[in-house]
Amino acid sequence: MRVAYILAANRLDADTIVAGILHPIHKFEVSPEMIKQEFGENVAKILITTNKIITLPMNSKTLHESDAIRKMLFAMCDDPRVILLTLSDRLDRIRNISSLEKEQQHALAEAVIEIWAPLADRLGMQKEKNEFEDMSLKYTNPKVYKQIEEIVSQSQEERAAYLEKAVNSIYKSAEKMGISVTIKSRAKHFYSIYQKMRKRNKEASELYDLLALRILCNTSAECYTLVGIVHGLWKPMDGRFKDYIAMPKANNYQSLHTTVVTPFNETFEIQIRTYEMHRIAEYGVAAHWKY
Repeated sequence: MRVAYILAANRLDADTIVAGILHPIHKFEVSPEMIKQEFGENVAKILITTNKIITLPMNSKTLHESDAIRKMLFAMCDDPRVILLTLSDRLDRIRNISSLEKEQQHALAEAVIEIWAPLADRLGMQKEKNEFEDMSLKYTNPKVYKQIEEIVSQSQEERAAYLEKAVNSIYKSAEKMGISVTIKSRAKHFYSIYQKMRKRNKEASELYDLLALRILCNTSAECYTLVGIVHGLWKPMDGRFKDYIAMPKANNYQSLHTTVVTPFNETFEIQIRTYEMHRIAEYGVAAHWKY
């Protein structure tokens, strides 16, 4: 039922959700013919392929092997719903990892970071990718995870008041330009912070862009106008502007990214995208799997 809920939250169709409820069927004496008779050929096909994948041994030790496994998964599937169901099953497993033995926890956390997070990223499923990475870090490097959690919590409390002022400033400026926007503040996900710590050889407390604002609007033209508004309010940080609208990422991700410095030396990242871009960034292939 938990897996079915994940699929429903991603707006998958009834057949996939039914397959989500039935997907542990390989543990019972139920034939494909019985499934076909009760729930139709579509559900049976999704289940049969999904069960082949989730029963495969996946203990890859190298990035090369992990990449080969991902290619094999795509080769096995002619229906993207199978991949989405498999990802949902893995996501449910990592969410409920505490029920496993320590050794199994570590193996699952490693498989998640090597296989399932990159797969979610390739499919453009940002939300799932972030959760996979954060949960994996929590069980492969709990000490660092706890350290980042504490720093982010402190930063959030310290900067909440300023972020509220920043949000209000953007709302007022956008309104003057006749642009309707939705603004959300968020903490960077933990694995992203961990990667920056390693890359820059710094502690979490030394990183500046732990919090971010996301501005949603209606059109691409409004996105560029809003960048102008933001850069008019605060000084943009050199080399930190990225235009993924004109040049989308390989997984179709589109957004404008900029980092700004306030007069009080506070620094935060701002993402600007349309509602449609946001839907695709959050759900990836699940946002348009029917096509």
